[in-house]
Amino acid sequence: MRRVALAVTLLVAACLCGPAPRSSATTGCAPGGTPAPAGAAERKVGDLDWDGQPDTLWVGQFRDDSGRTARVVGVTTASGANSDVQVPSASPIPLTALAIDAQQDGQHQIIVSDGRGAHLYVFADCRLQTVSDNQGAPFLFDLQDLRGNGTGIGCGNLGPPMPGRHLVGLRASDQDGQWTVRRTEIDLNGTLATIGQSDTLTASSAQDPAVVSAQTISCGDLTISKDGVRQP
Repeated sequence: MRRVALAVTLLVAACLCGPAPRSSATTGCAPGGTPAPAGAAERKVGDLDWDGQPDTLWVGQFRDDSGRTARVVGVTTASGANSDVQVPSASPIPLTALAIDAQQDGQHQIIVSDGRGAHLYVFADCRLQTVSDNQGAPFLFDLQDLRGNGTGIGCGNLGPPMPGRHLVGLRASDQDGQWTVRRTEIDLNGTLATIGQSDTLTASSAQDPAVVSAQTISCGDLTISKDGVRQP
């Protein structure tokens, strides 16, 4: 069966353990694992396993043993190592995935959007792992303000007490023509995501760059529409 080990994989991914530190002893991944399913969309991304070669991010779907369609996102390294996770989503919108290095520290995250929200994964120890909050639940972003938490995702530097670039949850809102963008810092430590400080920007219109960027997913020069991979 193609996904026999899936439950075990997800249980392991839920642990709040960090990736191995970057070093020459941990570069590259041994070939193996289940390749992308037929028809999956693929895109070359950066070097996720530190072997100096670009790797491949992919999004696809398969039918499980009960005949239901399951959606998956995965990574195939240049050495032929494969790792994937099933993405839980009831949204009819195709999945789109974007690979980033949010904190510019050599660690790599995968944001997976279903249009309504976004799941967060980290590629560490040669496998995709679910990022969890401090309660042990999978960390989720709101993308349509369905829970009043957000409309987009970005990367930015909100300054002390945690200077440097971080993943940022964004929420654009309009009150009688006055736009505001709330930015909330997300501190990443391996597979643990912790909510940090917030601030609020003001904008004069819906066309303001801060408002526009708060309604999509981006990180630095990368955007999910330009640099992501979309499920067929």
